[in-house]
Order: sequence, then structure tokens, then C-alpha cells
Amino acid sequence: MGKQGTWKKLIQQRYLIFMCLPFVVWVLIFSYTPLAGWLMAFKNYKPAIGILDSEWMGLAYFKEFLSEGRFYEILRNTFVMGSLNVFFGTACSIVLALMLNEVKNKFFKRSIQTVSYLPHFISWVIVANIFYTVLSTDGGIVNNLLLAIGIIDEPVNWMAKGKLFWIIATIAQVWKEVGWNAIIYLAAITSIDRTLYEAGEVDGLGRLGKIRYVTLPGIVPTIVILMVLNIGNLFNATGFDQSYLLGNNMTLTYSDNMAVYTYRYGLEMSRFSMSAALGIFNSMVCLILLFTANRLSGKFVEGKVI
Repeated sequence: MGKQGTWKKLIQQRYLIFMCLPFVVWVLIFSYTPLAGWLMAFKNYKPAIGILDSEWMGLAYFKEFLSEGRFYEILRNTFVMGSLNVFFGTACSIVLALMLNEVKNKFFKRSIQTVSYLPHFISWVIVANIFYTVLSTDGGIVNNLLLAIGIIDEPVNWMAKGKLFWIIATIAQVWKEVGWNAIIYLAAITSIDRTLYEAGEVDGLGRLGKIRYVTLPGIVPTIVILMVLNIGNLFNATGFDQSYLLGNNMTLTYSDNMAVYTYRYGLEMSRFSMSAALGIFNSMVCLILLFTANRLSGKFVEGKVI
């Protein structure tokens, strides 16, 4: 296509371009412009004198956090919690979407869908308080239920048990986001050609058979694309709010992740250069995971996602 053809195409799609323009500007301002602040990671940044005039430190801060005692513990927590959130979040969303797709009563289906995605709009502050209340030793519904059926003899302080933190955090994340994420899979299911289901009925497939041989293969490309994006965002899948609000001093060994670790170094200790170095490390890991997942995705769908 020559220059004349390109300009003609741009003119034809001018309204789409104008619609996209605000989002492109937003990304440039809030995603790319702040990258200039990465220079802070290589300097002994002092707010009073600015980034450019601060002392050059090279890779000193990277070496410091890589040799810090808790860093690999933090790395483990971030990776494990991120993996649990991605795996169970995806699996539960797919199962919910499949179940909703099988519901024939439209009122019941819409009611369940609305109730399931409402937690997405609830602040993590409220979610953390809900879980602290439900798991409380003083009148918490979980302890009361387990006491009533005789599984435990006395209330258990679930939120103080570090080894259970990953499970509790994953349940909280899945409960909060499962309904919202299921919307995407429901949309993918509705795009499947209905004649495939009719052909399946002719071949004697029941409901489970149609789910296995028609629905799931039909949404595999959507599942793979979202998995690639989620894996690329693995280190951010366990956000600051989730770990900081659900964690406490008794669970720090399991609850502290990269976001909380960066906060403690950056804001609580006013070590802005160290927090910038941690941010760069986190971004580089996410980038490596994204391209690795993208290459592996070629085995499941035709071509790659990016």
C-alpha cells in the first residue's frame, strides 16, 4: 500500500482514531513519561537537589537489595501468591462462566451474574475487614461453624497463622474478582457458532459433552490470551492492598510481597532510589514472564499473542 492508500485509509478511519487518541495520550502521560524517573534508581536521590544533581551510584542499590536477607523470601511470596491468584482466578472464572452459560432462566442467570461481580467494586479495605470479621476468634462465622460441628475444640486465630496466609489471600482475591473475570469468558462463549452445539446434539452429546468438545475448545484462544497477559503481570497480581491489609506482624514471613517491600523501603524509610530500583527489577521480571508466556502460547493457539 502506497502513501496515497495509507492516507486514504487513515481518513476513512478518522473517527476510530479520534476515539483512541485520548487513551493513547493517557498511556503516554501516565505510563511512559514516569519512566524518566527510573534514573533515580542509579543515583543517591535527594529531593532537595533533584534527580539530575544527585550523586551517581550506578548499580549499588540493585546489588544491595539482591544481597539483602529477606529479598528472596519476598520474591518467593510474590511468585507463589501471584501464581495462585492467576491459576485459581482463571480456573474459577471459567467454571463460573460455564455454569452461568448452562442456566436457562434469564432472571436467575442475570441475578447470579450481578451478585458475583459486585465484589469487584468493593475496596480492599472493606474486603480485608470482611475476612477479619468472618475469621475472627470472637463470633466469627467460620470458627462458630467449625465449633458447632466438632472439627475444632476452641476458636482458631486464622489471620495469625502465616502458613495459611497464601490460602486466605487467594480466596479473598478469587471471591473479589471471579465474577468480573467471568464476564470475558461469557462473552467468548456467546461468540461460538450455535450450529456446533446442534451438531453435537446430533452426535449424541449431552451437556457435559458439549462443554468438553464445543464450549471449551471454542474459548481456548481467549483463555490463552488472558493467561499470557496475567502471567506477564504475575508480580503485580498480588497487589499492595491485598498483602498489606490482610497481612500483619505475625504473618510477615508469608505476606510481604514486592509491592509491600517497595513501600517499606520507599516511603517508610524514605529510600526513594531503592524503591525505584525495586520497581525496575519488578518490571524486568514481568517483561521476561510476558515474552516467555507468549512463546509458550504458540503451542496452544495458532501464532502468538504479541
